[in-house]
Amino acid sequence: MSKPTLSAGSNVRLKRLLFGTYSFVENLVRIFLELLPHPLRYWIFKGLLARLGSDSMIDYQTYFRYPWKISIGNGVWINRGCEFYGSMLAGNAHITIGDHCALGPRVRVLSATHNYHRLDLPDQAASVTIGHHVWVGAGATILPGVRIGDGAVVAAGSVVTRDVAPFSIVAGNPARFLKSRELDDECAI
Repeated sequence: MSKPTLSAGSNVRLKRLLFGTYSFVENLVRIFLELLPHPLRYWIFKGLLARLGSDSMIDYQTYFRYPWKISIGNGVWINRGCEFYGSMLAGNAHITIGDHCALGPRVRVLSATHNYHRLDLPDQAASVTIGHHVWVGAGATILPGVRIGDGAVVAAGSVVTRDVAPFSIVAGNPARFLKSRELDDECAI
């Protein structure tokens, strides 16, 4: 007696069904979170995320895809409408945000993408790491595999495709080095 096997089409349909179910439940949770005050939201996010440090603030309309793959440090401010896209199917990629970072409105961080060298566009992923004391301006996009060094500044609207050195300021699409960040003595780390 032969063992039943799943065809490639059945496998795709099953993945779509599971993803659709996850997306539906995730949206219900998001709607619920939008109705809660910040203190309650903090404790729910603390349970959903891999890590959420103390004194961190996550504004409304923030979206986390696969929150258990996202770690946020202490004293981090995530402004309204930021989006974090973790990876589920393509490896063990994570998103890590260090301590005392500020993310402007509508910042997008992606640890997953697709392999455009193949027609079936399989998922691929690489971890994203944002160091300590980083400021990411409004509407910036950070792509998979990027490491942003401590104290760096990413200008509003930038698309970060490569690593950013510590205490540097980058801007543009793709983001390019503009100058080094100089700190006032009384504010030095």
